[in-house]
This record gives sequence, C-alpha cells and structure tokens, in this order.
Amino acid sequence: MAVFATLPRSLKFRMTVVVVMLVLAATLIVTLVALLLAERDMKSVIGNQQFALLSSAAAQVDAQIAARKVLLATLADTIPREAGNDAAAMQAFVDRNPVARKEFLNLHIFNRQGMLLRTEGEHVEATPTLNPRTRAYLEGALAAGKAVISPPYKSVLTGLPSFMILQPVRDAQGRTLMLLGGSIDLTNSVFLEQIAEQKPGETGFMFIMTTGGILLHHPDHKRLLEHINARPGYNRATEMALRGFEGWTEAVNKEGSEGIYAYKHLQSTDWIIGVRFPVDEAFAPMIQMRRHAMLAAAVFAAIAGVMAWLAIQTLFKPLGSLHRNISDIRSGAAGIGILQRQGDDEIGELSAAFHEMMAERQLYEQQIAASEKRLRTIADSLPAIVAYIDSDLRYRFTNEHFRHLMGLDPRSMLGKTIAEVMGKEFAAGVACFNEAALRGQRVHYEREGYHNGSLRQMMGDMVPDIAADGSVSGFYLMALDITERKTAELQQAASEKRLKLLTDNLPVLIAYLDHERKFQFMNATFQHWFGIDPQTLIGRHLIDGIGNEQYHLAEPHLDQAYQGQAATYELQARIGDDLHTLETTFLPELGPKGKVLGIYSLTHDTTRMKEIEQRLTQLARIDSLTCIANRLMFEELLPLAIARARRNRKPLALAYLDIDYFKEINDTLGHGAGDQVLKEFADRLIASVRASDTVARLAGDEFVIVFEQVANGEEAARLAGKIVDAMHAPFTLQGAPHHVTTSIGLALHEGDDETPAGLLARADSALYAAKRDGRDRYTVAD
Repeated sequence: MAVFATLPRSLKFRMTVVVVMLVLAATLIVTLVALLLAERDMKSVIGNQQFALLSSAAAQVDAQIAARKVLLATLADTIPREAGNDAAAMQAFVDRNPVARKEFLNLHIFNRQGMLLRTEGEHVEATPTLNPRTRAYLEGALAAGKAVISPPYKSVLTGLPSFMILQPVRDAQGRTLMLLGGSIDLTNSVFLEQIAEQKPGETGFMFIMTTGGILLHHPDHKRLLEHINARPGYNRATEMALRGFEGWTEAVNKEGSEGIYAYKHLQSTDWIIGVRFPVDEAFAPMIQMRRHAMLAAAVFAAIAGVMAWLAIQTLFKPLGSLHRNISDIRSGAAGIGILQRQGDDEIGELSAAFHEMMAERQLYEQQIAASEKRLRTIADSLPAIVAYIDSDLRYRFTNEHFRHLMGLDPRSMLGKTIAEVMGKEFAAGVACFNEAALRGQRVHYEREGYHNGSLRQMMGDMVPDIAADGSVSGFYLMALDITERKTAELQQAASEKRLKLLTDNLPVLIAYLDHERKFQFMNATFQHWFGIDPQTLIGRHLIDGIGNEQYHLAEPHLDQAYQGQAATYELQARIGDDLHTLETTFLPELGPKGKVLGIYSLTHDTTRMKEIEQRLTQLARIDSLTCIANRLMFEELLPLAIARARRNRKPLALAYLDIDYFKEINDTLGHGAGDQVLKEFADRLIASVRASDTVARLAGDEFVIVFEQVANGEEAARLAGKIVDAMHAPFTLQGAPHHVTTSIGLALHEGDDETPAGLLARADSALYAAKRDGRDRYTVAD
C-alpha cells in the first residue's frame, strides 16, 4: 500500500498502473509456472524414454550373447576330439561350420597342455605358448566346467579390443577335455551395431562398461578397454551405476556439462549399458521458449497499459458527469429530470434507469422481490455454482452452492470483485474468459486450481448478458466440480499407458481381433520378431498379417474361440533366419449376455522349451555315472530287439552280468573307488561288444548286454568269454592295481512265444549258476 501512496492522486492513473502491474505479474507468473511444470514433466518423460530405450538395447545385447553361447555349445557337442591338437582337423571343423566364422572374429581351442589353436581368416594357426595370466584364467575356466565370458582384452592375434566366450568340450564321461572359444571384436561387432545406431538427439550417445568400470563400447574408440575414471574428474551418475544403480538420473559430467543419464545392468554378464542425453540439447526448445515468453509478457503489459489508460480516460468522462448530477440531486440543487439529459451511452442509460427506478421503485418492489425469491429458490437448489457478474467483474448474484463447495457466504460476496473474493491469482487465471464473455462471446472452459489445499477440476459456462442494443452489462456463470470425473479419466489414461508399455516389452505376441477378425491392437513384439509395424495392420483382417497358410492352420481354433471357448495350438514360423516353435492361445472376450465381442491372441516362443524337453527326455534314458543306457532305455530297446529278431529270423542273446565281490570293494576302498570300478567296467564292456550290440546298467553293479544277430549259441558263448577275459587286466584304484572279475548269465531267445521278462529271468538264473560255480566265468541258460 505504501507504493500506491506515492502515486499521483488521479484514480485514472492509479488504475492504469494497477492494470499494467496485474497484467505483467499475471502473465509472468502464469508463463513461468507453465514453463516450469512443462520442463519438469518433459524431464521425467525424457528420462523414462531413455531408460526404456536402454532396456530394449540391453535385451538385444543379452539375446546376442545368449545366441552365441548356444552356437558355441552346439559346436562343442560336434567338434572332433582330435581338433585340440591337430590344425588340419580344426580347419576341417571350421569349414563345416561357416555360420561360426560369420558370428565370431576367431575360433580358438585351448587344450589342457596349454596349446592354443585359432582360426584367422581362412586358415588355422597354432600358438604353442600362453602367458601365465592367460593360462591361469583358462585353468579356472576349465575347472568351472560351464560357459564363461572373458574380461575384455586387446587381442594379441588381431590387435583389436575383444572379449571371448569360452565353452567346455567334454568327453563321453563328461570330463572337460578342452575349451572352445569364440572371440568377438568390440569395435565392429554385429550385435553392437544396433547400440551404435541408437542415440538420443544429435550429441547424446550410448556406451557399455563392465562393473569394474572398463569401457567396452563408446563413440570414442580410443577409450575402449580404458577405465571410465581414467580421465580426471567426478561423475555422480557413473559412480552410482558402478555401485549397482539402475534407472535414470541427472548428473554433471567431468567437463561440467549437465546431462540425463540412464543405466541398465545386463543379465547375461557383468556389463552395464548406459546412455547420456545433454540437458542443453534436450531442453533447447524450452529455453528458447522461456526467453520469448518473457519478452512477449513485457510487450503485452505495455500494450495493455496504453489501452487501459485510453479506455479509462474515455469511460470515466460520462461517469464524472453522472457523479456531478447525482450530487446536485442529493443537495437539492436539481431535480431527477436532469438525469434524463445524459448521453446515449451506457452512463446515459444508467441515468435514465436511475430516473425510472426512482419513479417506479415502489411499483416494482414487490415484483422484484417475488422474482428474486423464485430465482433464489431455483439457483440454491442446483448442484452447481451460479452467479451473475457485472462488467466491473463484481458479483451481483450468488447461489448457496458457494457455501457448500468453497465455504463462502454467498451474500457477503455481493458487490465485491472476483479478485477480492477469490484472490488476484485466481482472477488472473480466469481473466481471459471474463474478457471474452464481456465481449459478447459464450465461453466454455475447464481449468484446475487449488482450494483449501486440494486440487480441484472445474468446468464452467459463461453466458453474456446482452442488452437489446447489443451492449454487454455482465455475464451469467455456471460452474460444476468435475474433479472426480477428471481424476477417473487421468487414471484410465495412465493405466492404458502402463499396459501398453508392459505389453510392448513382453516376449509374447499380443493382439486383439474384433468380431470381424480384424486387428484392433498389436504389441511391439510383432516389430521385434517379424519386422512388421503394428500400426500398418490395425483395421486389417488377420489373414493380411499371417498369410493364407498360417490362417488356414489357425482357422479351426479361431472358430472355437469365436464360439466362446479358449483354444491353443502350435505352429512353426520363421523368426529371422531360424525356424521357431510357437504356441498360440485364443481367449474370447465375452459381453454381458455371453456374446463374443472379440478375441485376444497370445503367442509364446516355445522353441527353447521344446529343446530342453527333448534333452531331458534323452538324459532320463542314460545312466549318469557310466554314460551308457539305463534300465528305462533297456526296457524300451529289448522288446524292439526281440521284434527285429523275429522279423529277420536272426537269433538274439541276452547277457546278465555283475561284478564279483563288488560289495567288498565299496566296504574296503569306499564308494568313490566303487564308482571308478563301475565306470571302467562299463568302458571295457563297450570296447568288447560289437557296434550292433547294446550295453545297459540296470542298477548297482548289475549290467546287461543285448547281442543281436548271433549265428548260434557258440557265437554268443564266445562273445561272453571275450568279456570275461577283458576284465582280467588289473584295475587301477587309488594308485594300486586291483583284480576285478565278472560273472555272466547268458540266455538265447527261444521262439516267438518268449517275452522280454522271461528272457531276462532265464539270463538272471544263469548268472546265479555262474556264481555258484566259482565266479569269473559265464554260464549259458538251458
């Protein structure tokens, strides 16, 4: 108020100054608040976008590493054992696997003698010695017995920054004979090309480092294999990532430049993928907009001041004349007839109205009172704010809902301006609406604001009060509290956004088909798997997306789903260069009366699961200690062998054998020695039989051999005797030789009526006869 006291006494001047100050302050406040809120929201959006981009890139790198691990494991299962010491064998192996040369910079074999065999270009070369540090690491990898990823290094063979995936190569007993390694160039690696192509803005970039801080991928190739803190300075975001942080944050780099950083840890190795987006680039449009907004606010305030001064000068002239006339009437110097001699503007109309009111006041008092009562009753019953505001923005009518919604006494508001009742900030926020209504425009608006500490959403309508001559003396206001509805809309939008983000990042094809079998929703996995932009198929028929062949395969299951029943089926589809097994489930969406409104389609890639099932099935049929067939596999193979013998009319013999005095070996030397005897015993059996024969371990020290296509009983006896002799060579147990023998019961298959169980029982009886006769021999069943 002290500031106003220093201004000239002229009300016109003071009002002009106040208008300029209010316009300038309101414009600046609204502009700054809007920009600050926009910057805050934009920062959060950019940070979340960067982390989402990073998560996608991390998944790509994990997938690339996993694919190369699977490739190496496949190669390790098929590599010839002589390749560890024979360059020619290695070269032949590489020639048979051109895919490996495409996926890896070099292939290496490290055997237990320290020999390194590598491929380089189109030839194989042997490097006989390794430095002690490398040899120590390889010995650790050999001991681990599983695929490992080496630390980054500068290759002594190529001079390139690289890392290597090492896969153990095992013999038939599961022992690690050597390591098959695939090296990958960090500067030209195919799976890092996607990372290099993805960068935020013009100057932002992605990079990869280990949890130890060693850079694996960076736009500046000179920094590869360098510690990220090799340069002086401190970066808070980098230190957080090295301590395990995931997500996005703001930080200042070592050059003092602010940026938005995001970090994601890989699942397959100890790598961290990061991204930096400079703040000055991310917010360049907002910074420029802020400067323009400040300048526009100043110009707008100056123009408003000039216009306000001119308007006040003009508007106040007839008002001053009216003021003098009323003073004369009050002093008795003039009669009310003087009011009829005013001009034809609003003030003149007001003078005439005063005259009429004074003459007809008593006549209309009762009518006005009755009308006000009816209007008050209706207005107070409405669940909305109802008011009449004159051209001076003063409340002339207010209903009871002001008390209910805002805690304001409606009658105390009358005659006061919007700024006096609601505050200057509120008045500035609705000034544009008021001005439009006073120009004769009907206004509909929605706005939010705080009242008693709570955020409220209001929807209002302003109807101008237009006189017959087109002038506007005020406007009617009706406003509704739509906070609950708006909150529900925002929650629904946020929920849909979260659902979209979730479905786009699931490794599952998700789609929704309407009742006409047209796509209405597809997630981003279609783009990842098949390179199909989901938006291009929205509104198109399913057959356009999957083709005629796949559609005819899916059609019966679709028919079942559109009848209200869930349906699942498998199909084969090509993803990239590989054929994958996919499982698709159709789930119907039912309406209130059970009508199918549409179909949800969920497709999973079950290729890896199928491979694991087949692998587990195979492992379940192999004895884990001796690596020969177990009882389950024997019980499957014996009936098949008997069927072949019947069909081909070639005799079949079954040998049932065990190790003599095996319990004593376990009791005196321990179960470890017993396991060693069992494995050596199985190896000698395999070496003593023909390729067409089958050796299996039933349990403990009990073994069986199926001899197929034997000429007669004498040939079967000769084969059994060969096995007895094969065990006479001493077994080495705990560094000392031990004599181990076996007893064998031999039975020939007799005719078409003998069952597998009967044949096994006769061989078992013959085994007991051999034991009774002194062991270390065979006995042929009668």
